[in-house]
Amino acid sequence: MTSLVPSNSSKSFMGEAMETYYQTLKTEAGSAAVEYLKSRALSGASGQSFRLGYVANPLPGHEQYTGMLCVPYITRSGVVTLRFRALPDPNPEHDPSDPESAEYLPIMGPKYKSVPGEMPRLYNTPDLDRREPFVCITEGEFDAMIAHQAGLPAVAIPGVNGWSDWWGRCFKGYEAVYILSDNDPLKKKVNCRPCADEGLQECKGHNVGAESAEKLAAKITNARVVMMPPGHDVNSFVKAEGPDALVAKIGVKL
Repeated sequence: MTSLVPSNSSKSFMGEAMETYYQTLKTEAGSAAVEYLKSRALSGASGQSFRLGYVANPLPGHEQYTGMLCVPYITRSGVVTLRFRALPDPNPEHDPSDPESAEYLPIMGPKYKSVPGEMPRLYNTPDLDRREPFVCITEGEFDAMIAHQAGLPAVAIPGVNGWSDWWGRCFKGYEAVYILSDNDPLKKKVNCRPCADEGLQECKGHNVGAESAEKLAAKITNARVVMMPPGHDVNSFVKAEGPDALVAKIGVKL
């Protein structure tokens, strides 16, 4: 079983990797990655705070992550793991005057890669040490970064299926735990058991983000699901409407 606390040698190596890739992000080699982060409405200050990096010259054992963003999981005890995100290619047909025009092409293959053997972890746990009577949970690191950038205490989970039951203890004592839910288009599933149980011949379609948020809410005391507008996640909503709109949607005072 993987230990919750990495060995000192592992933390030292991950700390070296984090700083190496962070410094690379600030060079010409990382320019495309910087433009991508800007397209996600992530500020330079946030990139520095979260120590995001770019893998141009991988450290030994990281060769498979070449050309990817590095997202370190930083805690009070240091770096406990690294995740890597694929960078999409720019869309050559992107029309900046058309809000529906995609700036980047879809990523073919897995978006994320984790260190082999690594267990799921909460992201941005330092925000659990803040003094607000509430905290936000997102699905995915970038949504947590954007919520944090908006002034909200926010952590991320790697998906409701990656939830560990003991994480619930991290959220006890809060007056409210806001689960910031993606509002996905309805997606039909093949051989959908819930719809079959309702006597339907075919799947009626499911909002995957909303269903995941409801499942997560059932595991946490004082959880409240906050649904983003149709077609949006936290990141795209803030990019479209601004950080104040997210704070207002949750209904908290900062």
